[in-house]
Amino acid sequence: MEPGADVRKRIDEVGAALAQALGASVECIAVYGSAAGDDFSPGHSDVNLVLVLRAVTFADLRLIGATLEREATDDLLFATPLVVAPSFLKDGRDSFPIELDDMAQRHRILHGKDLLSGLRVKADDIRKEAEREARSKLLHLRALVMHRPSEPEMRHALAGLVTTIALIERALLRDARESGALRGAALYAEIERRQGIRLSTLERLHAMREGAEPWPDGEALDDLVAAALRDVEALVAWVDAHAHDAA
Repeated sequence: MEPGADVRKRIDEVGAALAQALGASVECIAVYGSAAGDDFSPGHSDVNLVLVLRAVTFADLRLIGATLEREATDDLLFATPLVVAPSFLKDGRDSFPIELDDMAQRHRILHGKDLLSGLRVKADDIRKEAEREARSKLLHLRALVMHRPSEPEMRHALAGLVTTIALIERALLRDARESGALRGAALYAEIERRQGIRLSTLERLHAMREGAEPWPDGEALDDLVAAALRDVEALVAWVDAHAHDAA
C-alpha cells in the first residue's frame, strides 16, 4: 500500500529537518523504495533516505545522526540513510545497480534537485548483483533456521526477506516495461510466466506482510520457514543458470 498522509507528513518533516541542519551542504534529499512506492507496510517497512552532499564530511555525518535521533518516533522506522557525494551516483552503478535502479524508479524528492531520475544502470550489472543478493539471502535464511530467533524476530526477518526478493525480481524483470509496477500476486504470477518457477511461499509471505493473511506460530512457523527456504533455493538455482544470459 502507499504510505498514508500521516507517514508522508512525518517523512517530509524529517527531510526538512535534515535540510535545515545541513544547509548548503545538501544537493538532494529523497525518500526511495517502498516508502516512495505502493508496497509500504506499516510496522515492517523501513523508510529509506538518500542524502547527496557536495562532500561527505565527518561533521555532517554526525549531524545527520543527531538529527535523525532527535526526529525519531516509535511508529516509523528510518533505516540508516545512504549518504553520498554526487560522484557515487555515477561511479556506484556497477557496484550497487539494484539499489540505484530502484532509486531511479521509486523516489520522492524532499529537498534540492532531482539527481535520481536520470540514473541508468546496465542489465548485466543488475543480473550479477541479483546472483550475489539471492545467494546472500539463502545463507541468511539457513542461519535463521540454525539459530532460531524468537517468533517476532523470525516474522520480521521473513517480512524483510520477501521485500528483498521482490526487489531482486523486479530488477531481473526490468526489461519488461510493465514489470516495475508489479506487486504481490501479480509479480509472482509474472515470475512464474517468465522464469518458470513457482514461488508460492514468498507470495504467501507478501500477503502476511501486508496483513492479508495471519502469521503462523510454533511448528507452523517452522514449516513456513522450511517452505520459504525451498523457494529461495529455487530462485538461486534459476539465477545461477541465467545470470549471464541476455535479458
